[in-house]
Amino acid sequence: MADLSEILRLLEAERDRYILETADLERRLSFIRNQMNVLEALISGYALEEKMNHIHKRLLESSTQAYLEDSLHSLEEEGEATRLDQEQKQEQKQKQELDHKTNLLVTTSPSTSTSDSKDSKSTAPSPEQPDISDIPKLSIPRKPGTLPLLPEFQEYSIQNAILILMRQRPDLHFHIDAIVRDLYGDQLTPDQFKTAKTNVGKMLSTGVQAGMWYRVLQAHGVYTLTYEKGVTSRPLQKK
Repeated sequence: MADLSEILRLLEAERDRYILETADLERRLSFIRNQMNVLEALISGYALEEKMNHIHKRLLESSTQAYLEDSLHSLEEEGEATRLDQEQKQEQKQKQELDHKTNLLVTTSPSTSTSDSKDSKSTAPSPEQPDISDIPKLSIPRKPGTLPLLPEFQEYSIQNAILILMRQRPDLHFHIDAIVRDLYGDQLTPDQFKTAKTNVGKMLSTGVQAGMWYRVLQAHGVYTLTYEKGVTSRPLQKK
């Protein structure tokens, strides 16, 4: 009987050891899954930043090229003015004729430049802006102490501000961190950023349930205005 009791005690101890190992493995598995979610969020955020930096770089290159072209034209005009000055100094004997021509140029230049400016204004294309006439503004003021949005979004609720932001770039995938920066700016303290992210996260989830935008699959905290089959969550079924 003593041997049987000893065997039973050893078996129970072995069972308890496996229970402890199982709990430890479950904790490690949960930690690994959380780390994977964090890495997915970071990858999505950095991919979005890289895409935005690429677009910004292209715009910067085009602006630099336009600036260089304008500078070249300015140098050519300055060289032309210098050459005219030299000719005027060499032809001092014909001063009266040059003065007469100068007076004619002074009289005709304003009207010409005015007409040119009018033509340029009439032909310059106006930038396209998204239609937000159907998005209502706040009917009541915000509570004192509420974290303020950027000036262009202050008259709207957080949810409607997100909708305006997505309509400005309907084909872009928005990470929640980027949405917070676009709505509140880059000067938030860590506590303010945490509060803003919580509020924006709630509104994003509510907007998905209402069919205002879609959640991007295989990514954590990424949303977009346009439905993409196999890429975003499915549209709501109309009853």
